[in-house]
Amino acid sequence: MSSFVKHQAPAKTSVKLAILLGIVWAALLAGIWFSFRGGAEQGGFLHFIARFHVLIVHLPIGLIFLAVVMEFLGYFTAFSHLRPAMPFVLWLSFLSGVGATVVGYLLMTLEDFSGRAMDLHLYFGLAVVVLTLIALVASVKGKRVLTGIGAFAAAFATAASGHFGGAMVHEPKYLTEYAPEAFKPALLIGLGHSAEEAKPEGGNGEPAAPEVPIGERLVYEDFIVPILDKTCNECHNENKIKGKLRMDTHELLLAGAEGSDYTTVVPGKADDSEMIVRVLLPEDDDEFMPPQGEPLKPAEVELLKLWINAGAKTETTVAELGSDPAVAATVAEVAAIHSGKADDSDEGGGVTSVPSIWDSLPEEERTARLAEVNEAAEKYHFSLMPVSAEDERLRVNVINAAKDFGDDQLKMLEPVAERIVWLDLARSQVTDEGMKTVRLMRDLERLHLENTAITDKGIAELASLAKLEYLNLYGTKVGNGIFETFAKLPNLRKVYVWQTAVDPAQAKAFERSVNLEVNTGVELSQPPPQPAPQEIKAPPAEKPAETKPAEKKPEPAKADAPKPAEKKPELPKADTPKPAAAPKPAATPPAPSPKPADPVKATAPAAPKAAAPQPSTPEKPATPKPAAPAPEKK
Repeated sequence: MSSFVKHQAPAKTSVKLAILLGIVWAALLAGIWFSFRGGAEQGGFLHFIARFHVLIVHLPIGLIFLAVVMEFLGYFTAFSHLRPAMPFVLWLSFLSGVGATVVGYLLMTLEDFSGRAMDLHLYFGLAVVVLTLIALVASVKGKRVLTGIGAFAAAFATAASGHFGGAMVHEPKYLTEYAPEAFKPALLIGLGHSAEEAKPEGGNGEPAAPEVPIGERLVYEDFIVPILDKTCNECHNENKIKGKLRMDTHELLLAGAEGSDYTTVVPGKADDSEMIVRVLLPEDDDEFMPPQGEPLKPAEVELLKLWINAGAKTETTVAELGSDPAVAATVAEVAAIHSGKADDSDEGGGVTSVPSIWDSLPEEERTARLAEVNEAAEKYHFSLMPVSAEDERLRVNVINAAKDFGDDQLKMLEPVAERIVWLDLARSQVTDEGMKTVRLMRDLERLHLENTAITDKGIAELASLAKLEYLNLYGTKVGNGIFETFAKLPNLRKVYVWQTAVDPAQAKAFERSVNLEVNTGVELSQPPPQPAPQEIKAPPAEKPAETKPAEKKPEPAKADAPKPAEKKPELPKADTPKPAAAPKPAATPPAPSPKPADPVKATAPAAPKAAAPQPSTPEKPATPKPAAPAPEKK
């Protein structure tokens, strides 16, 4: 086969056809630019085709490197038979490159991508097609040297285009993260510094040093930048600019998107800021941000709003956001999320792993807060006391103030929220809104909410209480939606949901999936039938016990009575001539009457037996008469 290929005459492919296709390719690119130069509306069949770029682009990559390998091996006699196949491989490389670049340029235009990495990816991609065309023409004309130079240059352009495309999608640090230090400068040529390298110390996604009081930390550098890096800067950075918006620097963030009618950040007005509007849209909305990946946590959105309302400045500290304890709790929660210490399973993040805000307060501040809450407890008649003599953490009980204790009174506990571990709000007037205060009690272990107006929405606010072990929801308005929140509470062990809308079958199914006991009260409706048969069996056990002594009374009269008593059917036959046997059974019916008066049995039967015959002799002539015929009939 190899000798056949060697003697095959090279195919005379038309150079004019290749050049003509190159002109058509350039015209297509120009047509796309001209059609969408004023902006493009996403969607439609063209957008569907454009997204195939990520699939088509791999075809020319493989073919071009195959051409390089064939060109190199063709210099050896053993592989000289590969030379005639070079034009065919280069034709495939050229055509696939044309398709990949046209579809890629269409995708870039429709989705409004730009940026340094995007531009370099585009330029090197276009160079791949041009260099492949040069190699193809040279190969057809038999110019081996020029063919080799064109093929190797096209391979280099392909590698460079892929490198900048990867930097655009994954950010530059994706390629340099594990690279040897000597290679990192070469891999970053042409790329801007990543946001992580450019930001000042303390803004690398982790909270500032623990020794820095939380009130002195810079909101933008320590908390806002990590939020933007995690969810926004992937599409709005120096290397990849989507929607003509960059968010990787403070100045560009405030400048907003070029030509947009909506301001990204309006200092002092968070609700009017397009950034806040977008992150609060429903997730299925086309304008929701971020469109892909994990959305912002509620605490992150709240901190963004606090920062914008405070002026959106780089020098703003946490203390300048306000003295409300909820502010410090929100900041600590965001710090835990970005440092990786928060529980990713909950929606609000977790703050149990970060240093306690209470511990960072000076002693005077702690004393003042306790005094403030104790004053509120005395005014509204609820109980606030340490858990024990050894444990200074707090337990709160509002049973004496349940009728007047609502969300406003619950908010008064926020200054000492971190110290509360037991909270009893049973029969109080708290609502789902009050659960926003309860979620600040990061060390809460036991919570009573029975007979309150709490619903699934309020329970969802408790998802960050990682230490919660016991929850009583008896008589509330919760339903099956609570199980989604329960799955995010790692230490929850027992829950009571009697008289709620929770489905017992679903509760049992959820119990089997987690280490949690959900008591629906249904089990208590089954045991009552069990004691009922025991009570029914007890009376018959007592009746024979009472009848037996009645049979034993004639035993003292006759010592041999027990044996004939068992052979009652034989006694009537043997005692047929004796009428005395008939009155004896007449004595047995009165036996039920003395049952309630057992202690009088010794005297009562003797007296009536002696007295009954004497007065009854004149009055009971009829009774003996029927008694006499009875034996006669027998």
